[in-house]
Amino acid sequence: MAPRYNYATCLNWGGDEPTAEIEVEVSYTVAWGSAETGRFGPPENYDPGSPDEVEDLRVEKIDGRPVEASPGLLVPIMEKLEDIKDALFPDLIANAVEIEAARDDEAADYRREAAREAF
Repeated sequence: MAPRYNYATCLNWGGDEPTAEIEVEVSYTVAWGSAETGRFGPPENYDPGSPDEVEDLRVEKIDGRPVEASPGLLVPIMEKLEDIKDALFPDLIANAVEIEAARDDEAADYRREAAREAF
């Protein structure tokens, strides 16, 4: 099962002067892409790779409260998230990369400490 990541952002409706602002917390998973391979070999070995993709986007909180407390806002929020996904999804991927890097650092620290205690 893929890990879920959380991200909080503020959504604005209206133009230059927002008519509504709602803080939302979303959770999501990431389908990690692959790098380009086989570039200098035979053409049949070439793979252009694939980008990282955000999957299973869920609204968890609206203005700090569970979604169940404001069910009428869920549809407009999901529509807004769809409208801004080209700007939002790179931020979500960057957030996931940051979390994974912190997890890797923590695991490395744990391994170093375990190795130190073993001797």
